[in-house]
Amino acid sequence: MAFNRLNEFIRGLIPYLAVPVIVFIISLTLPPSYQRITVHFLIYAVMAMAWVVVLKMGYVSLGSAAFYGAGAYFFTYIIKFYVGMPYLAAIVISIPIIALIAAIVGYVTMRLAGIFFIFATFAASEALRQIFMYSEINYSGFVGKIIPNPLSALQAIAIFSILLAFAGILFYTTTFHRYRVIIDFIREDEELARVFGVETLKYKIAFFTAASVLQGITGSFAAWYLSYIDPDLVFNPMISIQVLVIGLLGGTGNFLGAILAAALIIFLSEQLIRIASHVYLIVLGISILLVSKYMKEGFSGFISKLGSYRR
Repeated sequence: MAFNRLNEFIRGLIPYLAVPVIVFIISLTLPPSYQRITVHFLIYAVMAMAWVVVLKMGYVSLGSAAFYGAGAYFFTYIIKFYVGMPYLAAIVISIPIIALIAAIVGYVTMRLAGIFFIFATFAASEALRQIFMYSEINYSGFVGKIIPNPLSALQAIAIFSILLAFAGILFYTTTFHRYRVIIDFIREDEELARVFGVETLKYKIAFFTAASVLQGITGSFAAWYLSYIDPDLVFNPMISIQVLVIGLLGGTGNFLGAILAAALIIFLSEQLIRIASHVYLIVLGISILLVSKYMKEGFSGFISKLGSYRR
């Protein structure tokens, strides 16, 4: 029985590990300009897939930039304060700090619902931006940090592909029968879940923290790759909005939804921003309206229908 469960677990895990490997292999054949776009795509694919885990519980977050920016800044502060520390060690040290912040934010915001939760997560992101801006101005004397020895595009692709696999594993965890039932309970009728003895707040904070830590680690590696950060760059509200659009467009039913949505949105952003940034913002706004109206299940719905047709 235990062997059958292990075998089933491994077989279920294969697609979540195979997709990042395929993305990495394909990226090896791309010219440098497209490798840079691939890095951008992977960053948002990881963040969106983590965001979808929170969406599965019925919570729409606008706080992705908070943890992305916090991860970038804690990593940068550690390597600046401890000169000579290996960058990977600095990222590992920053993880519990991000987890603590995420747990505190989760404890406060996950007691709210609907539009109140959305505003609370956005407020958390803006509060962190102001805190780091204040710190930069009053203690550094200038705004912005430079990170020496940045990652190459291929190194970044390899790292973010690994993070995409971890995001896939987190998503896969939500499909386990026990957690799937609890998540459905939380989304559909949390009061009823409490009546049945489910400690909903504990599970909400746990999944929110895990997703936020993953976004924070993404921010740390993104800072290493970009080689420069400032509060307006890494706490930019557009990060949260793009993650929200990608997550909604991808849907919650299948992990491939977020990946396909990230590929589409990032490709559009790279092409349209070159022409006119306002055009991209218009397209982004229209995307939100269309998804809300006609694609409530996102790309995941199409993938599910496609799978049912093949059967």
